[in-house]
Amino acid sequence: MAITPEIKIHLVHDLIPFWLGLKDERYGGFYGSVGSDRKVDMWADKGCVLNSRILWVMSSCYKLCMDGALSETKLQDAGYSSVEILEAARHAYYFFRDHYVDMEYGGIYWSVTYDGKPADTTKHAYNHAFAIYALCEFYEVTHDNDAFKLAYYLKNCVENMFTDEIGYLESFGRDFTPDDNPHLSENGVTAYRTVNTLLHIMEAYAELYRINIETNDRFVKRKIYNILDIFENKVYNPDLGRLEVFFNKDYRSLIDLRSYGHDIEFSWQIDRICKVLGDKKLSARMQPVSLALAENTLQYGFDGRSLAYETDTGITKQTRAWWVQAESVIGFTNAYMKTDDKRFKAAARANWDFIKKYIIDKARPSEWYNEVSQEGVPDLSLPMVGEWKCPYHNIRMCIEIIRRNEKFKEEI
Repeated sequence: MAITPEIKIHLVHDLIPFWLGLKDERYGGFYGSVGSDRKVDMWADKGCVLNSRILWVMSSCYKLCMDGALSETKLQDAGYSSVEILEAARHAYYFFRDHYVDMEYGGIYWSVTYDGKPADTTKHAYNHAFAIYALCEFYEVTHDNDAFKLAYYLKNCVENMFTDEIGYLESFGRDFTPDDNPHLSENGVTAYRTVNTLLHIMEAYAELYRINIETNDRFVKRKIYNILDIFENKVYNPDLGRLEVFFNKDYRSLIDLRSYGHDIEFSWQIDRICKVLGDKKLSARMQPVSLALAENTLQYGFDGRSLAYETDTGITKQTRAWWVQAESVIGFTNAYMKTDDKRFKAAARANWDFIKKYIIDKARPSEWYNEVSQEGVPDLSLPMVGEWKCPYHNIRMCIEIIRRNEKFKEEI
């Protein structure tokens, strides 16, 4: 059975209405924390990454409506309209514009309080990347020139504040004094650079280039090529067929770590970047990387029904994280579409079945549990919504599968 109809139903009846229900009508933006018991903390800080991802999601879902991929009748049957989706995107944009931008030192805050005052004033490249990514999508559906200008302003912040001679820096204090990257350092290491930040800067710049492609923004285009060069020559490990994750200043890997989520995400993202650039030679050169990442993720991380989190120094963390499962469905589908290898199609199908059975909360409208065990038992101590737990990966999975099904020769 094809997974696309099921995923479209889940998107329309569960995910979109769940997030529409989290609009903070009094203070603006969206509530920053919801427990696994669905209790909303109305006074929680509002993370900028969460707000940006909601902005991207609502803008992208509205674009599906504009394109006819989501039926207005089906939305109304689920209790809302495309106009409400667009208004939710505007709601997220206005809160971002009015509260996250630091008018004194520049850049954007990591988080603000429930009523929009600065909370965590860290300036992080990762955070800026997601804001650019979201603003581009919002601009595409609204043609709001102020959003476009804000995206370019944040791009300039990244280039002026977060770059050095060999790549991108990570984290600073409010006044751009260096810190030790507490938000993206994990696994017992303090990372000077991370694959995570680099991946999402590339993703953001690709969208910035895509929405402004008619002007042939050569600076942004050159930066994308520079990032791809870093991935190919410093981040990708050809001997092990994986991305390294945490680095020192000179891009020396700090830990023996295979991150299945990042590997499978990059395997399909790299194809999208090459398509945006329209460079067939680049695409041909990067194909071995893309396929190796998908193949090795299938071989080392997939147990036949779901994807492990990571393998750290030979020890596999068997937690099934929501975002890793979402990226698995896209990545394996992408690999199948390129190779016609039925193993990848079967893996995408099996992983979606695991998501349906164990990760999607059974209450309606539904969201996904943050993490479950390999057997599917949810970790109820983790939030359903938080500064990292958001609609970006799972709703993007829905959008990607719907879009690919429109163009592919058979039902995915």
